[in-house]
Amino acid sequence: MVSEEKYSFSSTLPIQVLVRTIGEEENEWRAFDRGPGYFHFPGDCEVGVQVKTIDDAILERLVDEIAGCPVLVSLNLAENRKVTDEGIASLTKLPRLTELNLSSCDITNRGLQSLRGLAHLRRLNLSYCNRLTDEGIKSLKSLNRLVYLDLQGCVKVSNGGLVHIRRKELIIHR
Repeated sequence: MVSEEKYSFSSTLPIQVLVRTIGEEENEWRAFDRGPGYFHFPGDCEVGVQVKTIDDAILERLVDEIAGCPVLVSLNLAENRKVTDEGIASLTKLPRLTELNLSSCDITNRGLQSLRGLAHLRRLNLSYCNRLTDEGIKSLKSLNRLVYLDLQGCVKVSNGGLVHIRRKELIIHR
């Protein structure tokens, strides 16, 4: 049954908006629209946002624009090398996120502590965040719903460091 409820948000930024029907597999995202603009979503959809060439200030603005959308579950910030620990601290305003891609962002162990408030996170991509170490990875232990973690190219994270977060349900890609 399709929900009659509709959700929306607006953005002043050049974002890519993606949708998938609730309950579809994680990789079934479809292009929906591009921003800036005002976006309306039917109640049977989950929403993802992808954005390129931003910095911390723009990320904070984006988070403020999209934070009120309860069906927003995915944020792709891949290759935004000017996104740092300060910027990802604003992600705590998006507690419903289930997927987060921070690959090739300029984050450190301190930034990973900000992710502890994202209790619904199931998929996290930290590939090529080469400033992360074993010590920082420990802070991900509290993300109990995490089922996939991409650490490819994180050269300072060792197998020994992963012992602290390994569990049966968690797939770690190296």
